[in-house]
Amino acid sequence: MKRILNVNVIDIVPFSAGLIFVRSEKTTDGVNRVSFFSYDAHSSEITTVTKSVYLLNKFGMAYEKISEKLGDYITCDTVKLPNHHTIVIYPTGEMGHFDDKGKIVKTGDLYYNNAPARDVAFDGNSIWSVVPQRNAVIRYSISAQKIIMRIGGDDNTAFNMPISVSYYTDGVFVCNKASCEIRKIDIDTLNVTDYLEFSEPVNKYFRFKDIEIVVLDSGIYEL
Repeated sequence: MKRILNVNVIDIVPFSAGLIFVRSEKTTDGVNRVSFFSYDAHSSEITTVTKSVYLLNKFGMAYEKISEKLGDYITCDTVKLPNHHTIVIYPTGEMGHFDDKGKIVKTGDLYYNNAPARDVAFDGNSIWSVVPQRNAVIRYSISAQKIIMRIGGDDNTAFNMPISVSYYTDGVFVCNKASCEIRKIDIDTLNVTDYLEFSEPVNKYFRFKDIEIVVLDSGIYEL
């Protein structure tokens, strides 16, 4: 495992070649300044990018209108759908659905058992989110506009403070912050299995072809 970044970041967005990350730094006159950088997973190069590049990769082609409507465009998680719509969710559970022109399709709160959901991943049919306070992972139908499945929660020990979720063709990957592990959900069987374990909390998981990247409390690492 190789540490590729040890900087404190306030947001990370995947793009085709790697990651775009956001840093907040205090200037000499005490003003917080936000900077945007890209990390190429194959060349390991870090370069400065514009705010527009960050927003485009986070929200899609309608990024200007979406970010303007949101105001806080950093603390939310997003997923772009095949029809160029964008789903946005905040750690508070507040969720928004925008169309390809940046128009609001639906807003509301995504909760399970009175606890907010956070993070979003799209499996081709529906949305997956995690509910840290309930140790649960939920599946949300966009068309039906409701939760259609829940894994974990209650007395189930499948997840331990799940903090983020990602989808790849071989399954749904859930980062468990409290147990320092990533668990995998098989889409077909819904079986939950161990995938990776660490010695510190794991916050996010990304994959770029044969390259896997995790965000731990101590930094960002390539496996």
